[in-house]
Amino acid sequence: MVAKTKHMPKTNPNGANQWQLDPRQKECWEYYTNPKGVTFGNATRSAMKAGYTDGTADTITTTEWFIGRLWRLNATFTGERKIKQLMELDLNNGGDKVDVGVARIQADLAKLLVTTQGKDLGYSTRQEIALEPDTETKEELSALSDEVIKIREAFETKLKQKLAKL
Repeated sequence: MVAKTKHMPKTNPNGANQWQLDPRQKECWEYYTNPKGVTFGNATRSAMKAGYTDGTADTITTTEWFIGRLWRLNATFTGERKIKQLMELDLNNGGDKVDVGVARIQADLAKLLVTTQGKDLGYSTRQEIALEPDTETKEELSALSDEVIKIREAFETKLKQKLAKL
């Protein structure tokens, strides 16, 4: 009886996986999304320029990585459009009273935008804590250092004694 060997799927030789694109995929996506490029918006021409074969270039929009990237791009544009619409809503809808629901939505969106898109402008929720030990802590650390040195010297002495007996 002849044993059958199970063939494992080959991994991408360029190191791509479901989270990272390989260099050709990155290049293709950059060509496709660069509005100043000659292949902007044309997936087939972008793929060919990135080095894909004609057959692969013709079907590039059916690949999982391309579909995923395109979906995220469209979702981002849709999200940005919705945020803009919500930020521009009239707080009182033409009446005398402020719509608290709209005000809360706008406040939450403003916080989101400032903390995510405004990082380069100095807006951030990240906090850094600087620890400066007081005098008592410094003395304790200094004494600890001396104690560690003594333990190390004792260990080395014992080790030398044992090695000398061998």
